[in-house]
Amino acid sequence: MTRRDRNVLLIGLLIILLLIIGYYFLFLGPLLGNLDEQVQARSAREAQLANVQQQVAELESVRQNAPEIERQLLELSKRIPTQPEMPTLVVQIEEIAEAAGVTQLSIVPGDVEPPPGGGEFSVVPVTMSFEGTYEQMQDFLLRTRNLARLITVRSVTYCRIEPLGADTGEAGCSAETAATGETTTVEEIESKLQVEIEAEVYFQPSDVPAGTPPTAPTSPETTSVEETTGAELGAR
Repeated sequence: MTRRDRNVLLIGLLIILLLIIGYYFLFLGPLLGNLDEQVQARSAREAQLANVQQQVAELESVRQNAPEIERQLLELSKRIPTQPEMPTLVVQIEEIAEAAGVTQLSIVPGDVEPPPGGGEFSVVPVTMSFEGTYEQMQDFLLRTRNLARLITVRSVTYCRIEPLGADTGEAGCSAETAATGETTTVEEIESKLQVEIEAEVYFQPSDVPAGTPPTAPTSPETTSVEETTGAELGAR
């Protein structure tokens, strides 16, 4: 192969290489970029579709549970009167206190407050205190939960009542702490406790018809003694 032939071959290869590079930049590059954009757009649409499908499933679940939710709201509305009716509540609490066997019952209602999260109802804080054993306290709380009127227990504090002196017959109150996982002994169950309960009751405004479901932000939950840390109440 002569030098001239080699030069022609090199020029031919160079032209082919330039054509390949030109084809890539002019045609193949934009095509690959467009393909990548289409892949990203498809992924975005698939993610959006999955999100819509999840929302549809949640709405379908709400639709299927709507009758039960409506029933619960109606039941809840029946437990919320249109007036404070504190005398009636006091009588109900006195009845469950007598049934539970607790003594020295005291019921102190507070001032009417608006609901913290908003809603078409008002809140009345109530402080209840009494003396009784651990089992009697648990029985009282259970009966409170089953009252005809809705009442939410926010906190329970208690302390054990112990005599200060055999001669004087006076009694004191030693603080008890309900630690997580703590086992209650037989002695603690049978000991006399001084208990204080912070609770709330509710009523709808007078301009809301009876039976109208309340628009409470959350469903109230009753706090059990095991979830509350006991604090000293002090001798009364």
